[in-house]
Amino acid sequence: MRKSRRPTRKSSRSPVASQLATCEESSTAEKTAKQARRKKSRAAMTLATCEDDGTQVERATRARRRAPRRGGAQVDTPEFRNAFREFCLQVNKIGVQGLVTEYVTLRAQTQPIGAKPKLAFDANPKKNRYKDVYCADQSRVVLNWPAGASDYIHANWITGTDVPRKFICTQGPTAQTVEDFWRMIWQEKCKSIVMLCNVIECGKKKCEQYWPEASNPTMRLEGCNLNLRYIKSQDVESNILQTSIEVTVNADVRNRHIVEHIQWKDWPDRGVPPTNLSSFRLLMRVRNLTPIVVHCSAGIGRTGTIVGLDMLYTKLEKGTLVTLESIVRDLRKDRHGSVQTDAQYLYMHRILIAVAENKRVVSAADVEKFVTDYDTYCKAKGYCQ
Repeated sequence: MRKSRRPTRKSSRSPVASQLATCEESSTAEKTAKQARRKKSRAAMTLATCEDDGTQVERATRARRRAPRRGGAQVDTPEFRNAFREFCLQVNKIGVQGLVTEYVTLRAQTQPIGAKPKLAFDANPKKNRYKDVYCADQSRVVLNWPAGASDYIHANWITGTDVPRKFICTQGPTAQTVEDFWRMIWQEKCKSIVMLCNVIECGKKKCEQYWPEASNPTMRLEGCNLNLRYIKSQDVESNILQTSIEVTVNADVRNRHIVEHIQWKDWPDRGVPPTNLSSFRLLMRVRNLTPIVVHCSAGIGRTGTIVGLDMLYTKLEKGTLVTLESIVRDLRKDRHGSVQTDAQYLYMHRILIAVAENKRVVSAADVEKFVTDYDTYCKAKGYCQ
């Protein structure tokens, strides 16, 4: 007797469903393979293998060709690289001791206020943190909001920048000037604040706690009806905290202004930080968030160092060969006493050389003498490098 053959069981899926399932499986496999390739690519992408901006940062994303910087300056043009290289070679030739002598001469020639008017400074002694850090009339920020209030704040516009009205240099707000500070932010619609000090340094108050934090998210300034609200914060580097702040008049969010507050927390007063490129990365972070308010305690030492770095670098980007001596001399015309010490003056040169090395504008051998002498100088001064 012949055994009956069991009928073959057909798939319950329709041809269309089967085709879709096959496509999904193929898509999933392809996506997994792509993620693996991307992960491998990211792991291999270091400073040496991607287009960099000279800041010693490993890229977690694909390298993209950068667009021209704001203000018309091109990045990595032959003119830029040639000017940058010549600058570094001149610095190496002058040397550390030569630059110290250069700074001492510069300071002696520019430190006296002379006949430069400072009438507003003299008329508002309670609004000046230090009696020997002057605010020149010709470049001071004049407050006109709200109408009828005092027009004085110890702050100066800086000329000679790559874009107009880019920097305001000011002192760290005091208990008497917190409202004036935020009036300035609102009036000028400043998009970023760079704070280069701590509230307390070496047991002394260097600045007021003038901005809202996560633990105290709102502030009300009764004298000018401004409301400040903490939005969020993040550590952009181990020593740099960025906080987003909303500014409104009478809490009217229909006309709100957002400002980025960026605090560098470990730059020693009158000293210099280690030779990493935090200062340069900070400038790259805020360079399009203008106007940029920069302050430390007095608003001339650390503040002048950062602003001077940007002024020189943006000129090099345009292929213009300049010296830091000329930059600091011009900076002091607007913000009296900018760049307080020879250490800060040397640090500016050292950071620019570090950027040039990272961008392969110069080799280590090209600048070896300056770098070696700078390290020796810092050790002698007690600065950790």
